[in-house]
Amino acid sequence: MVVKPGGGVGDDLCGCALREMKKGNIGVVLEVVGQQLVDSIIRKVDLGLTGPDGVVHPSLADSAKKFEENVYLFGTTVKSLLYRFGKTIVDEQLVLKRVADVLINLYAMTAVLLANTFCSDAYFKNNYMMTQLQKNAPENNDDNIKKIAKEVLTQRAYICSHPLERTF
Repeated sequence: MVVKPGGGVGDDLCGCALREMKKGNIGVVLEVVGQQLVDSIIRKVDLGLTGPDGVVHPSLADSAKKFEENVYLFGTTVKSLLYRFGKTIVDEQLVLKRVADVLINLYAMTAVLLANTFCSDAYFKNNYMMTQLQKNAPENNDDNIKKIAKEVLTQRAYICSHPLERTF
C-alpha cells in the first residue's frame, strides 16, 4: 500500500464505516481487519518527502523515511485507539500521555530533520510507545500507576513510607 501526499490518515475509513463497526456490521469489521493485515504485511509508506519530487535533501532520505513511517504508524495507531476506546478515550490519561509523547517526538523530528541522530532515536522511541499503545502491555506499568494514584487520592497524602522506617 502506498500512502500518497494530501491523503489524510482517515480518508480511507470515513465516519460511516466507524458507525457501522459500532453497530456490529461484520462486513465492515472484516474489511477493516483485512486492510490492517495487508498494511502490516505489504506496507510501503511514501508521503513524498524523498525522491525526485521530494522536499528533503537526498542526504536526509534515511531520516525522512523514518519520519514518514512514524507518521503513518501514528495515524493507524490513533485510529485503532479510537476503535478500542471510542468516546471514553478522554478518560485514558496514560494512553493520551503516550500519544502526546509520540506527537511531540514527531514535531521535533520535523523541526530537526537534519539531525539524523535525533530522528533515529525518536523513531525507535515512537515505535516502542506505539507498540505499548497497540496492546494492553503489562510492561507499561499503567495498572501500578493507577493503583498508586487511587491510593494517594483516597488518603489525600503521600503514601510511601520513609526508607528508614522500613523494618524489612
